[in-house]
Amino acid sequence: MKTFQFAVVLGALMLAPPLVHGGAADQLHVHDHSHPTKERLGQGQATGSAGMVVPPLRILMPSDGARVGKQLAMIFETSGDMRRLTMSSQAVRTHLHVEVDSKSLMPSNEQLIRLGHHRYLFVFDLPVNIGPHTLKVYWSDGAHRPIVSTLQKVSVMVEDGVQP
Repeated sequence: MKTFQFAVVLGALMLAPPLVHGGAADQLHVHDHSHPTKERLGQGQATGSAGMVVPPLRILMPSDGARVGKQLAMIFETSGDMRRLTMSSQAVRTHLHVEVDSKSLMPSNEQLIRLGHHRYLFVFDLPVNIGPHTLKVYWSDGAHRPIVSTLQKVSVMVEDGVQP
């Protein structure tokens, strides 16, 4: 299984567009979540902006406890339409956040590499120091408030010299 994952990630990295370059649609949006947040929703089905039911999210890679480098390849699964659920949408409402240590990255649809049915690869530089960190993925509303019931997280150890 690890050989397959490595081959998929390596192949996707070779095809991946640059994460950040001049065009506004290609910019990696970053938001600082160091302010306190409250859970917006109780138990049950998650609802995003304008009452939209949001699809589930699941982190497939890295696994909990993985040793990673400062450049990270994350694979997640969702049935959501990423053209409508990212910062590149015409009307940004409910959208994807990838968070590390209160720094929330908001990838555009163009920065996600589709790996097949409901699976996406996002390659990015971690804005953190060497050591233990928690990687989170979740939906947020148009005001960047997390929809806590959709939050998925894994713990990772960032080390020097580890390649994605």
